[in-house]
Amino acid sequence: MRVSIGVLGFTALSVLAGCGTKKQPVREPVPVQAEMVAMHQVQPSWNYSGEIRPDTEVQLAFKEPGYVGSLYQVKGADGRMRDVQVGDEIPAGAVLARLRSSDYEASFNAALGQQNATQGALEASQAELERAKAEEVKADQDFDRAQALYLAKAMTRPDFDAAVQEHTAATASVEAAMRQIEARQGQLNAAQGQAASARINLGDTNLTAPMPGVIVAKNVERGSLAAAGSTAFTLDDTRVVKVNFGVPDSMLGQLKLGAEVPVRLDALPGRTLTGRITEIAASANSDSRVFNIEVTVPNQDGSLRVGMIASIRIQLADSQAAPIVPMTALMTTESGSTSYSVFTIQERDGKQFAQLKSVRIGETFGKSVVIDEGLTPGERIILNRTNQLSDGSPIRVVN
Repeated sequence: MRVSIGVLGFTALSVLAGCGTKKQPVREPVPVQAEMVAMHQVQPSWNYSGEIRPDTEVQLAFKEPGYVGSLYQVKGADGRMRDVQVGDEIPAGAVLARLRSSDYEASFNAALGQQNATQGALEASQAELERAKAEEVKADQDFDRAQALYLAKAMTRPDFDAAVQEHTAATASVEAAMRQIEARQGQLNAAQGQAASARINLGDTNLTAPMPGVIVAKNVERGSLAAAGSTAFTLDDTRVVKVNFGVPDSMLGQLKLGAEVPVRLDALPGRTLTGRITEIAASANSDSRVFNIEVTVPNQDGSLRVGMIASIRIQLADSQAAPIVPMTALMTTESGSTSYSVFTIQERDGKQFAQLKSVRIGETFGKSVVIDEGLTPGERIILNRTNQLSDGSPIRVVN
């Protein structure tokens, strides 16, 4: 019985000893393909995006308040005429809306009547001046004769004094008539100004499109009360459109006014338009510290709509040497991330291991991409099975 217990105790100790000396499994090297980083001649380019904006945008408002009596009519999809709506194309000179003009017509007619009355009073004063001048001429002649007779002692003093008074009165009548004409002329000028203002106000009851364009906002309806100065319509001229985007100061040397640049839109796949740089900001934006660039693009067919997102590609004319790697070698931590990494090969004690390195990518060329930062010529990168590797994983190159 004692022997049995001893045997069992020895066996248990042996099992425990075996558990304490168990070895960790050795990871097998992952077979991978590798490639050496080399320099290639490329033409560096940069992509920027911006929103399509109209060449000109005008907000149209009534100068005077009033009720909207009518709106511009266009032919609808059903063939019937309807009031203008957002999205309609409008020719230059189209009367987009008319206010009820009866009140303004009454004011204009009253001002015009006052102008005509003042004109008649002025003409009467001018006739009075002519009569006064004629009497002044006769008074001058009578005074000359009276003076000659008085000097020849052929006229009495009272008669001479009467001739002097008549002459003075005639001169005063002429002066009074001239002052009255001046006053009437001032009144006429004021009446003409009031009539002109009333005529302008009457004309301002029509809201006219100053250019051809597209209605992008409409804030009035037939019968609604339009307030003075409030925007009734917003009109965009899109015969030419603009794309604005910002660049850092390091890019300014690559941009010149008048230079042509390719423009692409996701809404128009397979189509490349040609734009022209028409503005380079003289100073950086105080918040973003980038310089605004404006590219102008012709839009004769109207296919470019305000709000579309456009991609602008700026490419250097001269090629430069840069490292290029296959896109299959790139890894990112999550979908949509702009942070990329590659696995390079590190050798230690005659063995090869995967080393994770962060890189900054540039322009893509087919199935390859330029590495702007993070790799140097001569390094070897792993091309496949990157999803099976981690930093420090043992590998075996099988090229």
